[in-house]
Amino acid sequence: MSSHRPAENGFTLIELLVVAAITGILAALLLPAVAGAKSHARLTTCQNHLRQMGLTLQMYVQDHHAYPPLRSLPEPLAGDPVATGNNRWWWAKLEPYHAVRWYEPQYHCPGYSGAITGVGSGHDPLGSYAYNARGVRPPFAGYMAPGQGGIRYPDLDLGLGPILHVTIPGARRAVSEPQIRSPGKMFAIGESRFVSAPVNGIPGGRCDMTCGFVNWKTGRGPREFAFDPARHGRNYNQLFCDGHVAAMSPWILFNPTNTAAMWNHDHEPHPELWSPE
Repeated sequence: MSSHRPAENGFTLIELLVVAAITGILAALLLPAVAGAKSHARLTTCQNHLRQMGLTLQMYVQDHHAYPPLRSLPEPLAGDPVATGNNRWWWAKLEPYHAVRWYEPQYHCPGYSGAITGVGSGHDPLGSYAYNARGVRPPFAGYMAPGQGGIRYPDLDLGLGPILHVTIPGARRAVSEPQIRSPGKMFAIGESRFVSAPVNGIPGGRCDMTCGFVNWKTGRGPREFAFDPARHGRNYNQLFCDGHVAAMSPWILFNPTNTAAMWNHDHEPHPELWSPE
């Protein structure tokens, strides 16, 4: 009797290379879809955060005689324990109506990679969301002493609330809800603009909305407000005063020639307030 050795089963080198090539092609096809799904999930989460802020803002307005929050005296209901002075900011004033606080990561856009801070270190609080307090006017306009190198813009408060404390003589209150001419076309809260590290030593989004310039030189030194790395695609989410949320390109959103009227409660562009830079 003759014995026969069973044939050995296995893959040839060519077969392995073919399988590896097909696997690589499939991965290349799937990765953009996975990245797109992740970006869309971040976009949806961010929009949900802003919708929740819209509800809390409306509750605040109802409890404060139709006035939205402004930077003023510390809010007695907002017991921010982290640092003295934090509870004078808009996000602290909404705390009694919001289950999540500013310092908690789940408060912010999941695609935001900047710092989350309160008051201190010589800069305003940083985070992924910002409040339309001033309107189209650049920051610090109207408050810089002559000779400091700043441009003296008209002292108008066209946003939801002026930056001055209510204890300063002549300071105005926040705009009341009936004064907003087009609630569905005015920004209330949106994704923040990135403040570069050379300005404040900590990269992050400024919690007050800023329109116009990218680079602005003053007597205090250059201040750079750029667009930070994409958080969820190429657009920034914006909460409008009527409560709806929409996404816009930052090149349109922060360009006063495109959106100036949407920053102001009278829905006028006010080009006299635009920064020349």
